[in-house]
Amino acid sequence: MKVGNLQFPRNAADKPLALSPDGKFLSAKDIVTREFGRGSLGSLDAGQQKKLTLKRYEMEPDFKLGIFGVGLLTKAEVIQEIKEETDFGQLVVQVEMGYCTELLSSLTGKAEKVASMPTVPPVKRVPTLPPYKPVTPAKKCILIPMKTRAVFCENTTDSITKDFAAYRIAKVHPAFASRGFTVIPLTGVNDDRAHFVPQALSSLTVYLGGIGHGNATTYTGHSNSPILQVGHYAAAEVAGKAIHFLSCQTAIALGPDTVAKGALCYAGYNANFTFVGDTPGTPVNEKELFMIADSRFDIWMACGLTADQARTATIAAFNAGIAMVPGTVAASWLTYDRDHFKLLGNVATKILPVRMVKVCFPLMSLESENALVSLGELVD
Repeated sequence: MKVGNLQFPRNAADKPLALSPDGKFLSAKDIVTREFGRGSLGSLDAGQQKKLTLKRYEMEPDFKLGIFGVGLLTKAEVIQEIKEETDFGQLVVQVEMGYCTELLSSLTGKAEKVASMPTVPPVKRVPTLPPYKPVTPAKKCILIPMKTRAVFCENTTDSITKDFAAYRIAKVHPAFASRGFTVIPLTGVNDDRAHFVPQALSSLTVYLGGIGHGNATTYTGHSNSPILQVGHYAAAEVAGKAIHFLSCQTAIALGPDTVAKGALCYAGYNANFTFVGDTPGTPVNEKELFMIADSRFDIWMACGLTADQARTATIAAFNAGIAMVPGTVAASWLTYDRDHFKLLGNVATKILPVRMVKVCFPLMSLESENALVSLGELVD
């Protein structure tokens, strides 16, 4: 049903969006047919906000709410959390009021163009590595082209993250491969620190990404084993790299710590990443909207755009997802995740699929000679 300039899913247009001065529920359809102050939700007391949130959740079709690091909650369990005013129940009310306020503004304000999903920019692949290039003949130096690497720590063994990991492997990894990066996926039992460290320490690694659980100080892999933890990793593991982890809270302390240790930029969330599972029979896969939005950062970076452009595309993808399911629980939590997505460090960061290694002769150390010999064979 179309209300204002938004196409609402079935039943969403009937859900209450606000309260009238005499305490009656007002739906989106009611809002667009009468005068309504934009700041009205801010005047509601805690009891009224709880009442409005409960009614909206009760009218929502059955769903499951996933929280990285916590698990899955059913509709009935979320409603019980709201009723009991637990910490999470109070957060649900805050999230719902934040989204309803934003939706009210769009319905009562000047009609604007509905947000659309950003189109993936064209990828200019590096088909073959360029030939060795002399630098200064007088010094007998050459530049040797080397493909750079993107290392992905994807938690494929956890019930909450595995679908997101599968999406990333199908959509994000090929974006890097098609540009010419060497893609190194750490999945299954290999998604751990022991396999991560040697790849991260390589000077050819320019991007670190993946999905896993986490908290303010730690990003984890298989069986929640720490991969990066404040105070427990070397600066060389992150220095000179762009990083994006889809996990809970890591932008609070881990992200700033990596930037302080030399990471070019860090993109992540400063709250628990929360998503809604797909509702069978609906025209839009709600869960996939969360996957699409977050992965935009990785894909834009793979295409050679700046971190700031990648952030802008990510926010635009969240907004497009919100506009595709207005009035729903999915829209509320897409708004929440969008507002807690943060980019730290140098916003002008770009990554390239090829770097040049400069080698000058004569070699100045036995170690350099041994390394060069190991790459080929001796001939007379």
